Amino acid sequence: MTKPILWTSTRTSGTIVHQMVAASGLDLDIRFISLRKGDHKTPDFLAINPKGEVAAIQIPDAGVTITEIPAMALWLAEAAPDSGLLPRDAIGRAKGMEWLCWCHFRMANTFSLAFQAKRLTGGDEAAAAALKATAVTRAQDALAFADAQLAGRPHGTILGTEKVSAADIFLAALLGFGGFLGVATDGYANLKALGAKVAAVPAIAAALAREQEIG
Repeated sequence: MTKPILWTSTRTSGTIVHQMVAASGLDLDIRFISLRKGDHKTPDFLAINPKGEVAAIQIPDAGVTITEIPAMALWLAEAAPDSGLLPRDAIGRAKGMEWLCWCHFRMANTFSLAFQAKRLTGGDEAAAAALKATAVTRAQDALAFADAQLAGRPHGTILGTEKVSAADIFLAALLGFGGFLGVATDGYANLKALGAKVAAVPAIAAALAREQEIG
């Protein structure tokens, strides 16, 4: 039996999936590639994930690769049902997927726009600045919404679960992305507390430390 492989890269959305894998307790082969060096565009990687993106979970024994964070989170939760990545009951599971999809959409249409503003505007400095400013405002609105939704939740988690869920990991990552964009995060006390809770999970802390070492 061949281990599933997580293809990822540091300081990208792949870090989110790396944390989920760590929280799952599953034994995956973690392989880091360099986006700066173009590893994601090589024929070998494109044969694994034709999208040319990370993260991706390759399951050699099944001959499939799973991409997109909500889908990968679902597979991990199914493979490790005791991990708490998603609740076991149907409603709780649906709410967990709802938040994962919300995060995924906000990352794509808000945070990523800010990070890629110059590329998306063809190098036009003025247009890039305008796009980034708009995206940052939208990021602030998204973080404010998530912070408000966390208020009063049991255990300080978005699903009210004792264990950190996949949705919690994703929400904490969005707060981190906001910090990278220069968003003042002090006003999001509930999200900051959630981020601390996520980072305090020993397996997640170890995964993040490994990424720090790799750089």
